[in-house]
Parts: sequence; structure tokens; C-alpha cells
Amino acid sequence: PVVSTINARGVMAGHPLTLPVSPSLDPVRDLMARSALVLALGTEMGRTDYDMYDRGALPPHPNLVRVDIDPEQLTARGDSGLQIIGDAGAFLDALRPHLSPEARGGAARAAVARRRAMDGLSPAYRQQIEMIEGIWRAVPDAIIVGDSTQPVYAGNLVIDAPGPGAWFNSATGYGTLGYALPAAIGAAIGAPDRPVVALTGDGGLQFSLSELGSAADIDANVTTLVWNNAGYQEIEAAMLADDVTPVGVTPSAPDFVAIARAYGLHADRLDGPRGVPEKVLSTPRPALLDIRVSKEI
Repeated sequence: PVVSTINARGVMAGHPLTLPVSPSLDPVRDLMARSALVLALGTEMGRTDYDMYDRGALPPHPNLVRVDIDPEQLTARGDSGLQIIGDAGAFLDALRPHLSPEARGGAARAAVARRRAMDGLSPAYRQQIEMIEGIWRAVPDAIIVGDSTQPVYAGNLVIDAPGPGAWFNSATGYGTLGYALPAAIGAAIGAPDRPVVALTGDGGLQFSLSELGSAADIDANVTTLVWNNAGYQEIEAAMLADDVTPVGVTPSAPDFVAIARAYGLHADRLDGPRGVPEKVLSTPRPALLDIRVSKEI
């Protein structure tokens, strides 16, 4: 099985060995622990991929082979095992002739781990993943650019993008709010023949709201989806989980549809995620769709 970190989603799209599931989830950690050998190719093994829930870094593996072009990355964790300084692609090219074509049940193990991961997610997260995958079914060549918002967190846990570069977001590293819309406009400029979806929250969009005007100015092939749960719900949930009284997590939101229309964009409001893929397909771009969802803490 091949585990995809967030920025690698889509590299092996649809392949039976691909496991587009966060390695911070128990089914993937268990799979890696039971494996005779683990190859870590070009990954810094960073916290937002390997420790999303602050449960501790990925446990050391006795047979870990790390390949990275940056020698500092290889020593950052203090792992034992074999460390190879070099380009991951060149390493794989050199390794391929020495691999046996015999089947070892990898596809079945990948399928079981993915099913276990999905079963362990909340119904809300599973619904959000279905919405994202539905967008790709409706618009197969879409690039989805995410902000730090609940559906993006859900997709970062489990999502199989249809190709390289079709899924990237700011819910990694510093988690910069407001990233999705300007990054989506950049993606539309870089790939003018592909539709782009900016997936953002009602809080995150307010950090770059004026970029709706930029989308209008260049007639960007972008649909902005606003996951509108009336606040920073993910932060509020984390505060409550730590017995902290929520503070500053319910910012006032404007009428996004009215603002988008004022900029000259097509805009509409939906009650919940049902029908979002069809609406993305049918609404002329640039556009904004305000998805009103109930608060689930």
C-alpha cells in the first residue's frame, strides 16, 4: 500500500494500492506498524500529516528507509534505520528493476485500512467527504483549493483526488485563513482550461473577501464555496474538548451572496451540502455558493 500525505493526494489516483488516508489515523498507523518495511519518500513527516490529533508523533519503525533531498530533514526526527540523501524520483527509478511483480495482498490491505478509516469518522465528516467527491464526479477536471474549514479537514483525513495538484489547501503548517480564494484565482490563471473551486469557511473568507473583485476583474474560472456554519466551529470544538470557554469563535458574517452579486458574480444560497456538486456544474463562473449548515459541536 502507498499512503498519500495531503500534498501527494492524486499522485496514484484510482490505483488499487493507493491509500489516500492521513497517517495520523489509527488504521494507517496500524498498517505501517505491521509492515516489514516502510519507505518514506520526500516527506518531512510533519505534524499536520502525521499527528493531526496531537496524539504524538508517528512511532518509530525498526525498518524505516527515508529518502529526502534535504539532509536536515533526515535527521530532524532522530529515526534509526536507513537514510538516503537524494531525489525521490531518481530513487524509485533505481529501485524499480529490483522489485518483484508478485502480488502480496497490498491492494486488499489498502482497501481494509481505508474502510476502517472512513468508518471511524463522524457522520458529518463522511457527508463532507461525499460532497467533495461528488464535485469531482460532476466536474472531473476540477481543481479544489481549500482553506482551513471543516470539509477541508475532513478531506485531508480521507480523500482520493482524481490527479496530482487537484487537491491542495492551507489546513497544513500554519493554517493561514483566507488562503483559498486568492490561491484558487492563481490556479485558474495557471490552468485556464480547468474549473477551480475555492472551498472556504465563513470566517476564512472574510480574510480575503475583496478577492471576489479580483475574480470578477479577470473573469476567473472559479466557484467559491462558503461552508457557512456561523463561526470558527472547528476551533470552538477544540476549545470545548479542552474544557475552555469558547471566546472569539463567532465572528459576524456579512451576506456573502449580496456581496458577490455586488461584485458582478453569479451567486446563490444552499441549505446544506445536498445538491452542491450539481450546482457547481451548472452555475456560470466566476460564482459564489453560500452553503448554510447547522452547527454541530
